[in-house]
Amino acid sequence: MKVWKMPVLPVLFLWMAVFSLPAVEADYGALPVKVVLFPFREATLSTQIDGVITKYNFRGGERFKRTDVLLTLDDQKYRNELRRAESLMREATLNVDFMKQKLADNERLYKNDLQSEIEVVRSRFDYSVAVERQSAAMINRDDAALHLLFCTIRAPFDGTVEKLLTREFETVRSGQPVLSIIDDNQLLAVMNLPSRQLTSVYIGMPVTVRVMENDKLVSGDIYEIASRADHRSETFEIKVRIDNRKHLFKAGMSGVLVKIGAGNGQ
Repeated sequence: MKVWKMPVLPVLFLWMAVFSLPAVEADYGALPVKVVLFPFREATLSTQIDGVITKYNFRGGERFKRTDVLLTLDDQKYRNELRRAESLMREATLNVDFMKQKLADNERLYKNDLQSEIEVVRSRFDYSVAVERQSAAMINRDDAALHLLFCTIRAPFDGTVEKLLTREFETVRSGQPVLSIIDDNQLLAVMNLPSRQLTSVYIGMPVTVRVMENDKLVSGDIYEIASRADHRSETFEIKVRIDNRKHLFKAGMSGVLVKIGAGNGQ
């Protein structure tokens, strides 16, 4: 009896074609995707005037509300400048009133042939100059008021002090950074997904991640999708917005992706 035998190489190639491709796809999708938590917003605040720091109202790690006073500068110099500017503005206003009345008197006298035309022209010129000086005095007053306002640095959003960059009683210059703050009431879970999934995700899509430091699951929605994929790693970046009002997580924690799409739980 003759036994038919299939050549070994064709059998091997057929086995690889049937079993290898599904295994690659499954393994590729099962690779852990690393997640890093970042603040939703962060800022380094700087002074807009020269001055001496008198007090920090919040320290590193302390939370604050929007418009809370974070620090103050010595404002005595700027209060004096404001009073001086207000005095000069009042003087300019009195001068405008005087020149206006003088112009009206000279015009009346000119109509009665009791004043020369040149005096009327000069009065009009003096009145115009007085008005311009009043405008300049008002601008100086507003600038002085703004400088006084800059002696107080308020929080632009709810958040946490990350780091104090100067100390109390130190002299700082205009534009010098004084403290850094973060908004950690929301966090952004940043991760890179395979480029092949670019067409399957969208803004607002639910995502679940596991934070490794406390082994907690947390859900959020896709807040931002990179407009360009990285050709070297064949991935693209997404940012998932996470509600952190209970402050269970901190910026800098890491985790792994658990699920993308509906049905993700806490």
